[in-house]
Amino acid sequence: MNEYIFYTTEGKTLAPNVDYDIENCQVLGFAKGQDARQAEDNLLNANPWITEAGFSRECIISRQVITKV
Repeated sequence: MNEYIFYTTEGKTLAPNVDYDIENCQVLGFAKGQDARQAEDNLLNANPWITEAGFSRECIISRQVITKV
């Protein structure tokens, strides 16, 4: 089973000085699956807050986590 990180550029982050707009990515979570699609399904099933908060599945970016031992 492969592990993936999921993130998005949707939403925003507030700086302590509210006069600044910050453009960045938000990590939504990590999930495992046979492929990225299955892992994304697992992520969304385990974390309904992601869609409840308004994040769009079409804007979710995934990358496989590769670890060296």
